[in-house]
Amino acid sequence: MPLAIADIDLNDLAVFTEVVRRRSFSAAGRALGLPPSAVSRRVARLEDRLGYVLLHRTTRSVGLTPAGRIYFERTARILLDVEDAARAVSEFRSTPAGLLRVTAPPDDGGVVWAMLTGFVRDHPDVDLEVIHTLDRVDLLAEGIDVALRGGAPPDSTVLCARKLVDSRLLLVASPDYLTAKGTPTIPEDLADHDCVAMDNWVPNAISALQGPHGPVKVEFRNRVRTNRQETARKAAIDGFGIAPVVEMTCWRELESGALVEVLPGALPGPSPMYAVYPSARGTSAAVLALVAHLVAVVPTLLPSS
Repeated sequence: MPLAIADIDLNDLAVFTEVVRRRSFSAAGRALGLPPSAVSRRVARLEDRLGYVLLHRTTRSVGLTPAGRIYFERTARILLDVEDAARAVSEFRSTPAGLLRVTAPPDDGGVVWAMLTGFVRDHPDVDLEVIHTLDRVDLLAEGIDVALRGGAPPDSTVLCARKLVDSRLLLVASPDYLTAKGTPTIPEDLADHDCVAMDNWVPNAISALQGPHGPVKVEFRNRVRTNRQETARKAAIDGFGIAPVVEMTCWRELESGALVEVLPGALPGPSPMYAVYPSARGTSAAVLALVAHLVAVVPTLLPSS
């Protein structure tokens, strides 16, 4: 017989959620003002009522079981809804305020800060914590309010995504490099060139090049390997090879002539960037204000067409 809502103690659910977020019974206990033994008992009671083990427990770490991840993804939103409802009753304020935690890729060329600086200036009651990472952080588990991400939007019912911009992927090189090595005219010419590898996108070859007769894969020598756009861009400027970069990080160098685009259209279509945030927090005035700011500002960081 399925469990009724009344069979689950929301306090037990809150304790379980805190353990997941902090990956520790003792850390969750400190945050909640409970001894670790009480935290453990509440989680065990929740598991007994559900009939499933939710957490892997070792002497050094705590992690979700497959059943625990499914349960957490759905119940975390319930707790956020309860918190939002309590906040709505106790606070009748719409001014953005409080701490916003944001994840973003490394700030290549100051692009990320250019996205955020106006928001910080215009909202003095909001404190901003920016965490730079290439990892796909679990927003709910890590308590993240907004993530700036490239690629496809999340396939999730607990996350919202607003597209901020489409930025082309380009192959670029310095004029001096092209004078010395020649300018490739077809993708296969890259086999005779030095390149900059953007791990993990192109660790050994660019496999998604578009040639005159369809996709081609070209093996080449990687003079420089990196996971940062800024390093790839600077390596190309300094003449160490042809680099795949996002237009948003290099358009000024293209306009000044420090970089030249090669093989236009050889890379796949636009690389979208999204603002991703937990849907249960979508009513937060601070989150909504930040997302609205990003939607308005990020497109202006690209050259006008």
